Amino acid sequence: MLEVFTRGLGFVSASLVALIALGFGAMFLFFSGSAALILGHFLRFVTSPRTGLPAVVLSSAAVAALALAFHATIWWWPPAAQLVCALVAWAVVVLVNRLPALRRALAFAIGGGLLLCGALFVASLALPALGDVGKGASMVAALIVMIGALGLWPLVLAGLVEHRRAKPVEWFVGLRYLVARRRQTFISVISVICVVGVALGVAVITVVLSVMNGFSSMWEEKVIGARAHFSVMSRAGDIEHYRELTEQVREMPGVVGATPYLATDAILRGHEGSLQAIMLKGVDADSVGEATQLVQTIRAGSLADLDPDPRGDEIARLPGLIVGAEIANRFLLRVGDPLVLISPMGGQPTPLGPAPRLERFRVAGIFRSDFFQFDESFVYASLAGAQKFMKLGDVAQGIEVRTVDPYRSRAIAGEVESALDANGIYYTRDWKDYFPGFFTALKTERVMMFVLLSFIMVVAGFIIVATLIMMIMEKSQDIAILKTMGCADDGILRVFAIEGFLIGIVGLALGIGMGLVITWNLDVIQSGVERTFGFDVLPANVYQLQRLPHAVEPLQLGLISMIAMVLSIGATLLPSWQASRLDPAEALRYE
Repeated sequence: MLEVFTRGLGFVSASLVALIALGFGAMFLFFSGSAALILGHFLRFVTSPRTGLPAVVLSSAAVAALALAFHATIWWWPPAAQLVCALVAWAVVVLVNRLPALRRALAFAIGGGLLLCGALFVASLALPALGDVGKGASMVAALIVMIGALGLWPLVLAGLVEHRRAKPVEWFVGLRYLVARRRQTFISVISVICVVGVALGVAVITVVLSVMNGFSSMWEEKVIGARAHFSVMSRAGDIEHYRELTEQVREMPGVVGATPYLATDAILRGHEGSLQAIMLKGVDADSVGEATQLVQTIRAGSLADLDPDPRGDEIARLPGLIVGAEIANRFLLRVGDPLVLISPMGGQPTPLGPAPRLERFRVAGIFRSDFFQFDESFVYASLAGAQKFMKLGDVAQGIEVRTVDPYRSRAIAGEVESALDANGIYYTRDWKDYFPGFFTALKTERVMMFVLLSFIMVVAGFIIVATLIMMIMEKSQDIAILKTMGCADDGILRVFAIEGFLIGIVGLALGIGMGLVITWNLDVIQSGVERTFGFDVLPANVYQLQRLPHAVEPLQLGLISMIAMVLSIGATLLPSWQASRLDPAEALRYE
């Protein structure tokens, strides 16, 4: 019964997550389409080569600068793609404005194509036989959206700038309506609430994602510090010529250091007979510092004490071990204490199979990596000591390698594997392959937190809709007068679109500013909270850290900014359309 109940709860939880994601996706698509329709009214101001071509060139130059700043492998490819997409988009805009009859046909063609691609993708989810068709349809839709997004963003910005120069009256009216005075003070208050809503949403997402990025980076650094960036292993088993192989790997481009190692499962027996399963790792004391941060994590003893001292007493003549801090705390171990390792295999044969084999060691050091799984289960011995314990000759299981950049280790590992190609004997394993579930969970958590917190900005978008509707009801007579003075329907629509744009840009600037200030002063805020309430926000014995880590990623800030602006501009479609359709005669009938 309990198992059925647990499975039911799991199904309900997964369904709720899926519904939340689908709801956010549907609302974002609605606001994105609305923003595209609104911004399309500014594209007619970039049909002149004097306005459109500089925007195309400047956007390509900006993308090239970003590619160089982020050290892109092929730096010229992104600006070239940006240039081609922008030129195609500008040519389409010019053609549509010169041949208005094509506008409706092009809109129906693009919209119908996207709807067809979406229908094929949904059908492929229900019918596995259409899997390839669904993938192809999704790729076509993604290509259309990518070309449109890359090509139109510089033209939209140029259109806004040119519209500000060519139609300053519309900007003046939009700004004046946004900061209404005297009788319309309530409208100004609502406008401030809209700006605050957007700013709070942006600030909260910025702070939360920065802290989660900090935690992710911290755990990655701890894993990278305890392990090498990748390992070279042999499909033929143990490596006999590991010294030559280590030197060969060290000479390869992108490699900083390399060291041989051995690893095996063992059981540690404490003073009172308590047992714990551990991972025994044999390392080369002279080169292990090249590939890992083991030396920096040692809190007592040293790697130099791993070899037995033939001139010492009985305990000093035992091979040494570097044990984790959690193991030392559990078994009350100190440097110099004896202990016993048990190998499940390799003992005297018995009718029931090989008996366990016991080997005596001594504690030569204690390390603390602040990563619980390592401190609780890893024990280091000298390479010779591990070979003796495992009853092996002068061999190694693999070569641990450190690279110039841990996030490029997979690519460098591929190059090393290709260079060592000896009939496919050698293969590599990246550091992320050791904890795939852990890092996947962190990434999934960041994505879900981003989606959930983005609903704050969605709510702010609906507040913008309500605010503009109330403003239009209040300003209906003014709108009617503007129309009687010759203002076109498109001009009225652009006035209220400008209000949404101004709300979004001010809220975005305030939100990014608040988010960065809070993120960069988390230590001060944490200290103030601890002094005020008298408790530790992050107890060191629980979290193994005393300050909240944080890391601001520019790409995430760009994504947050894009979503905030899309929601703010897209929210103006319905009110703007309503205002543009206002009949002056009806609005002024009783005046």
